[in-house]
Amino acid sequence: MKNKIQSIPYKFLNQTDGEEHEMVISGAIGKSGWFYKATSAEDVRNALQDVTASTIRIKLNSGGGDTDQGVEIYNYLKDLDKYVIVEVTSLAASAASIIAMGADKVIMRIGSRMMVHEAATLAYGTKQEIKKTLNALETYDESIISIYQVKTGKTRDEIVKLIEAETWMTAEQAVSEGFADEIEQSSAVDDSPEGVSEDQLQEIINAVTNNLKQQVQIQPNEPEPSASVQTKRKGFIF
Repeated sequence: MKNKIQSIPYKFLNQTDGEEHEMVISGAIGKSGWFYKATSAEDVRNALQDVTASTIRIKLNSGGGDTDQGVEIYNYLKDLDKYVIVEVTSLAASAASIIAMGADKVIMRIGSRMMVHEAATLAYGTKQEIKKTLNALETYDESIISIYQVKTGKTRDEIVKLIEAETWMTAEQAVSEGFADEIEQSSAVDDSPEGVSEDQLQEIINAVTNNLKQQVQIQPNEPEPSASVQTKRKGFIF
């Protein structure tokens, strides 16, 4: 069956208009190839490295993707000597919500949503190897908890409850919970791709999960490439 992840709208636009530089990120977060077309940390760095505008506005519409790529983009945005605005045009879920936290201001467009949850992966091997993978997942969760804490000012326990429950937030709820700063109700025509529906988001999750399963089945004896996390895991999705 054809992998439906290709139906998720993808767009990566980068342009400067006066003192404001606009970037559109729509679709999966990760390296192209794994997600077919996706936006990676390298894409963002390359696009913004020579920008002279004082303000960067990122129009974000994504169901998430690769945890590490999301965290790397977050830290890159935090390090920029620019005023960064992330405008959620439809959905900032999973790893995309981490990217939003890197902004100086997070704006939710009317009708937009945000979702936070725990990191996930697939693993195989012995009991000890599975325990190592569990430990790795726990460290991923601790890192994203700290990122959400910095933005929201919530306690660790409050964030834990939200991610364990896989919390979906309306624009109003995202602002009230501290994940966003304001709601923008604009009458202007938005030429960004259509929003990611819940069905499309599930297609992202299913496609990534199937990809992981296939790698486990096809390459059961593949040596672990990562020196930092010595487990037989096949990528962390978030």
